[in-house]
Amino acid sequence: MANPFFRYVSCLMWLSLAACADGSRAPKTDELREIVLRNAAPEERATELFSASRSSHREVLQKIDEAVTEPRIKGIFLRIGELGSSFARTSELRQALLRVREAKKPVHCYFDATDNSGYGLVAEVCDRIMMPPNGMLALTGLRAQSYYLRDLLERVGVTAELLQVGRFKGAADPLTRTEMAPEVRETMGALLDDLSADLSRGVQKGRSMDAAAFQHAVDEGPHTAASALKLHLVDAVGFDDEARSKAKDAAKAKAVVSVLERKEDHGLGIGDVFDLFTDDGKGSARGERLVLAYVAGTIGESDNEGADGVQSGPFVKAMRKYADDVNVKGVVLRIDSPGGSALASDKMWHAVRRVAKRKPVIVSVGDMAASGGYYIACAGTEIFASPTSIVGSIGVVGGKIVVDKLAAQLGVHATTLTRGKNANWLSPTSRFSDSERAALQRALEETYGIFVSRVREGRKLSDAEISTVAEGRIMSGKRATEGKLVDREGTLYDAIAHLRDKTGVSDKDAIEVWPKDRSIFSRLSNAMSGGSESRALLGQLLPDVLPKSPLAALLLSGDTKPLAVLPFSLELE
Repeated sequence: MANPFFRYVSCLMWLSLAACADGSRAPKTDELREIVLRNAAPEERATELFSASRSSHREVLQKIDEAVTEPRIKGIFLRIGELGSSFARTSELRQALLRVREAKKPVHCYFDATDNSGYGLVAEVCDRIMMPPNGMLALTGLRAQSYYLRDLLERVGVTAELLQVGRFKGAADPLTRTEMAPEVRETMGALLDDLSADLSRGVQKGRSMDAAAFQHAVDEGPHTAASALKLHLVDAVGFDDEARSKAKDAAKAKAVVSVLERKEDHGLGIGDVFDLFTDDGKGSARGERLVLAYVAGTIGESDNEGADGVQSGPFVKAMRKYADDVNVKGVVLRIDSPGGSALASDKMWHAVRRVAKRKPVIVSVGDMAASGGYYIACAGTEIFASPTSIVGSIGVVGGKIVVDKLAAQLGVHATTLTRGKNANWLSPTSRFSDSERAALQRALEETYGIFVSRVREGRKLSDAEISTVAEGRIMSGKRATEGKLVDREGTLYDAIAHLRDKTGVSDKDAIEVWPKDRSIFSRLSNAMSGGSESRALLGQLLPDVLPKSPLAALLLSGDTKPLAVLPFSLELE
């Protein structure tokens, strides 16, 4: 008699096959392709145990691009939500949808509620935009907001002992200041100017309005459906079934096929459950091929994989394998990271550099390659970025959180014995002595010097050129291109196409993706072994006392080594 467990697993396998149809098969009739984006798709496919699996940004782009080349896909019906601060990913979606229109296929769009990024996408690419009577269009202009916690920390008896190198860096400011520094205000203002100009250009072009009309629409926002219709921000007011019907007629399609819907809109399905418990990797590509590798999230120093971000150990191991594999003809390195550990960033820089000496490494910047993210990027052969990517932040920060006053209030007293002038430098109950502060400052300056040398070497910049882009400055992809931190403006699609041209690998040849999906067994194993995944799980259980920022997370984890991380806890939308 068969083991009940294996009968159950067999049932799951059969059901998962039935559940996994998502429009990837060749169309059998003329169809309208419906794509739903409730929010911005993540760079990597995300599957969690108790939530819906989510398609990756690249999978969304692939589904759009199929409409360009597949004769029986007659058009796109795009339903979007709020896309937040995903400016570069939105730009890549826009380029993909414009290719559909260039193929003489209609693109119709519908939203219940969307924001600046979402509307910036649909305004330029959609032949027709529709929203429901009670919908909301939050076209209100961009804002950047950073939180400063020094007074709060002092009230609870906590002091942030932080040093930084780079006049524009500002990474320590949220914990040591009460307001934005003039230098940070300058760079943030320039970044907002560039992002606002891109939004303005797209809306003006797509909706055939001049600059004054656009600014009036922004200043009057947010908009109800009636207001949006009056200002010609949308073409019609109605419900999704009506919008879908109009799109189907315009495309002269016989059927509407939703792709990616199971992953985006529904809860965890049988197929998802089975995927979670299957072996990692789903197999590897063989033969002549390209590699698409992701550096997404905060950069950590660990030999184990983490739930979020990327760890140096697995990445370095993968890059060494790809460098030695003669069948791997080139690598596209997709970076969407605010940085993190300077040590990890340098290890990963070295690994990428080793690959680039043997075969081309084309870097594609997503929403950001900041600090440690850019540290790694400058090791590539060429760097592509969208005009709205966030690039730079070449600087370092380091220090500790001191809880001496809080400890005293709670009745906690520490007795410390030392053998060495600076032996107490990591103590959370004492502030830096002059000697300890000087030692940390030297370490940060040396780390900064290495960072700058990596950029100078990789980008072939003179001292004069690097002085205008370093010191912690952040900038848009447009300004980064002008400052030679980026080679050319382009999307992930452009980077892959460029690598194919350089290597001669055809469109029919496979692209191996790293990292591969991991099973729930490996995730639980990592968590139980005390790896970075367990710290991420712990962080999800803690109250949000501090704004979620890469710097705060690293400091709270006890990382006192120099950090190459995005300047501040920033809300940009």
